[in-house]
Amino acid sequence: MSLFGDTKALELVQDRLSRIEVLCADLERENRKLGLEYIELYDKVKRQMSRMAKRSAVDERELNDAELVDVPDDGVDPISAAILARRGGPRSVA
Repeated sequence: MSLFGDTKALELVQDRLSRIEVLCADLERENRKLGLEYIELYDKVKRQMSRMAKRSAVDERELNDAELVDVPDDGVDPISAAILARRGGPRSVA
């Protein structure tokens, strides 16, 4: 008597094999889907990083070209000092 001599055993093996084939096909589809999602995410991150690098280069160029603003000893720049003066100045707590 062989292992596959019984038709019931043969059907069980075929059922298991078909389930494994379905599972393998599902895993291959999921793997392809995840691969495409990774490529899409990589492209988005690459594009965003490129934009940030360009902005950074523009900002650095503007900072290098702009005059340095003298900050008084009280730590308030001239623009903030003008705003505070219009609002009545800083209020000291005594």
